[in-house]
Order: sequence, then structure tokens, then C-alpha cells
Amino acid sequence: MTRLRKHWLWPLVISVLALGAFAGLGLLTRAVLGSRGNRALADTGEFGVWSILVGASAVLFAFLFAHSVHLTAWRRLAGVSLWKPAVAYGIFAVVLFAFQWRTGSPIENLRPTTAIGVSRTLLALGLVAAAPAVLGLWLNHARLRRISRVFDGEARAQASDVLGELLDCKRANGTCLAVLALIVSTAVIDAGAQRRAFLATGTPKEAFPPESVLLYGALFTAISLLLYVPVFLAWKTRCLRLVDEIYPLPPDARPGEDWVAGRARLTQLLGTDTTVGKTVTAAFGILAPLAVSVLSVALPGLK
Repeated sequence: MTRLRKHWLWPLVISVLALGAFAGLGLLTRAVLGSRGNRALADTGEFGVWSILVGASAVLFAFLFAHSVHLTAWRRLAGVSLWKPAVAYGIFAVVLFAFQWRTGSPIENLRPTTAIGVSRTLLALGLVAAAPAVLGLWLNHARLRRISRVFDGEARAQASDVLGELLDCKRANGTCLAVLALIVSTAVIDAGAQRRAFLATGTPKEAFPPESVLLYGALFTAISLLLYVPVFLAWKTRCLRLVDEIYPLPPDARPGEDWVAGRARLTQLLGTDTTVGKTVTAAFGILAPLAVSVLSVALPGLK
């Protein structure tokens, strides 16, 4: 497998496998939707589109999981066995899944009755795909706490090591946020296409209100921000602390050109001028045009 990954045809192999999985999962989703006497509804074009999106989402979730699993190196970076935070995330995911199950879904009693099972399966896959990103954010928080101990004199480390840690945390934070944003955006697109399919097959608008799609997206967006923002703020605080440690204020309160230039270079390298709003907007803007296009069709009147 290692030799195959180094081969120049590896990207083509991955593309073919992804296309095969996409087609297979789309057909499987349509077959599941058509079971239990729901064949006529499942064969409509709108549910066909939703089936394709479900297959594409599953492939995307697998891709995101595979490409973010390296962020979970708890043993190497924090000296903690991975199973401990993994169990914590498992409990978190189960509670979230149970909450979604308990609060119900607008499609629970609608035909095709098999759609609710597909939706819950997709939710479970999304939670699994998000696991490395969430564990990565928690790991970064643990690393930042260790950096604080260095600043407070409780631990020893070179300034270059602290700088390297902060830069690595910055990259990991960006990757984690991008993964979560892609998962949430994909879920919103799927929900919008699902509503469109139900309405096209005779479901009254009152039975599947547009607010349910918006609230679904808002819930997971809020959860993503609650996971990301505290870690980002903790990272930025440590970065500013490092800048102050390396370039402390001159005793005479008259900073020279070298001091200003050095401080500016270090600040630019760390990226501390970036705000939460900028990073979140950039991450969630990846699929924003597509999401808005889908929602404008699924939710008439949305601008």
C-alpha cells in the first residue's frame, strides 16, 4: 500500500475509487428509499437527486476523516492515550445524536418512510467524520495549556520550540475548522435537497417547514463555533504572549525601528492579526455559494 501511494497513478486510483463509491452509495440509497413499498416515490427525479447527494456526502465524509485523522496524535503531542479523548467524543456524539432523535424530525411520519433512516445514518456518518477535527481541537487546547506552563515558568522550552508549537496549532486549527465547516455545509445542502424532494412529491409545506432546515444548519454551526472559538482565542492569547516575551516593551517606553520591525514580523508570521470572524467566514464560505443556491430552490423566498 505504501508503494502504491508513492506511485504517480495514486491520485487517479483514488479518484476512480471515489467515483465508484459515489455511484454505489447513490444507488444503495435509492434502493433503501424504495424499499417497504416506497418505490414510486423513490424513483422520482427529486429523490434521485437527494440520493446522489447522500452518496456524495458519504464519500466526502470518508475523505475528510482520512485526511484529518493525523490531527489526533494525542500520545505523541500531549502524552495522553487517544482512547480517553475518543471516549469523551463518543459520549458527546451519542448525546447529540440522541438529542436529534428525541426532538424528532419533520420527515418522521412522511412518505417515503425509509427517508428517516437514511437521514439518521447520514447524521451518524457526519459525526464520525467530524471526530478527528474535534479531537484535534481538544488536542490543540491541551498543547496550548502546556505552552502556558512554559510562560509561567512551570516548564522549560526554547523560544523556537514554542514558536513551532504555535504555528503547528495554527495550521491544525485551520484544518479542523475547514473540516467542520465542510461537514455542516454539506449537511445543510442535503437537508435542503431533501425538503425539495418531499415537497415535489406532494408533501404540504406545513408538514416540512423551511425553518427546520435553517435550524438544523444553525444548530451544527453553533456547535462547531463552540468547539472552535475557545481554542482559537486561547491560541491567539499565547501568540501575543510570545510576542511580548520576545519583544518586551523598552524600559524607556521608546520603541526603536528594529523593535517595531521585529515585533511586526513575528506578529505577521504567527497571524495574530486574524480575527475569529475572518477565519470562520473563510471556512464556512467554501460551500456558501452552493449552499445558498440549493437553499434558494428548497426554500423559496430565501435571499
